Amino acid sequence: MASYFIYDSINQYRSDNTLSEGSISGTTPTKTFSASNTLINHERASDQNIGTIITGVNTDEAIKYALGGDGTANAAAVYFTGASTGSSPVIRILKGTSGSITDLGEIPTAASAGWQVDTFTETTDDEWYAQFTGTIANVSEILIGKKLNFEIEPDVNVQSSINYENEVQRSLGGVEYAINVNPGQEVFTISFQNISSTFKSDLITMQDAIKGEAKKFVWYDGTNHHFVRLDKPMVMTEIADGRFSTQLVLRQQIQ
Repeated sequence: MASYFIYDSINQYRSDNTLSEGSISGTTPTKTFSASNTLINHERASDQNIGTIITGVNTDEAIKYALGGDGTANAAAVYFTGASTGSSPVIRILKGTSGSITDLGEIPTAASAGWQVDTFTETTDDEWYAQFTGTIANVSEILIGKKLNFEIEPDVNVQSSINYENEVQRSLGGVEYAINVNPGQEVFTISFQNISSTFKSDLITMQDAIKGEAKKFVWYDGTNHHFVRLDKPMVMTEIADGRFSTQLVLRQQIQ
């Protein structure tokens, strides 16, 4: 399968959004959202951290994302820290005002820890929902956004290294010692030597949406999903009329 990114295109992490919990009832396209207080840590589903799960999930309970302005999306990615339990779909993605809420996408069952992804017809709204279909377990992040398929696969010389962020100090007596603050983050460098102006624009649109290094996003390399952030902004080099090269440095996120 071709590589792609999924990134926050609805600006779901902005400070003027309202994240609330409740339940959804009825049938599409007239579903209704009712606020309640049953989910535990529902805000953990939208905090850019995959280390902490939400709990207290029951059938038809939902999380509502009321945005500060319209957002356009065509995909959703959900991270599970373990098996999701329940039968597919385990989460529905919806949009619209209460009383006219419509289904968009469905997240399948997770057999183990990792990302589950779904795409749907691109649509714009300022109210989005994630509805649970049962007592779903191990949900730690729900990302609603856009899927950016790679125009071409990256050059074969994809580089990978581990950054341990060690700080080596020397005592007054000349003895060296090291301070290690994390187990190490994998850093990927992927290069495109010849892309179109369209794909260049798509990459810049993504970079603007995630505010450069500010937001985390999902990268699928054709085999595995990675939760990453840009380590530095992209530089576009025009190599011919309407053709460009660029390099993306992606830092694997620990949580």
